[in-house]
Amino acid sequence: MNLLHIQVLLAHEPWVYTKGWIVTIAGFLIVIIALFILSTLFRGVAAYFTKQDAKKNEVKEIKPATVKPTVKLAEGEIPAEVQAAIGMALYLTTNLHDEESNVITIERHQTTWNDKNYGVRHWKR
Repeated sequence: MNLLHIQVLLAHEPWVYTKGWIVTIAGFLIVIIALFILSTLFRGVAAYFTKQDAKKNEVKEIKPATVKPTVKLAEGEIPAEVQAAIGMALYLTTNLHDEESNVITIERHQTTWNDKNYGVRHWKR
């Protein structure tokens, strides 16, 4: 008996259909269980990283530093640190960009990418 003849004979047996349903149900259950495990794993990883971000973004209370001036200033004199901060603020707000000429400098030039001779369609005129 050849293999085709055996398969035809087995196709009409009732236990073949039963095993087919068992394989179908087992495959379905395997997929559902795998999805459940993966979703649980992804939720755990997301919770871990959320907790890490919360720790990283946690605001710690910093006690203000008490700085005692080493040099006594005269009446109306501004400390050097304040002068440096004002100078840096002025520099950053006034020198942000260079002056631009407002002239567009894009010019078309012929390359092999836009050459009409290398086009795909050659229209006859």
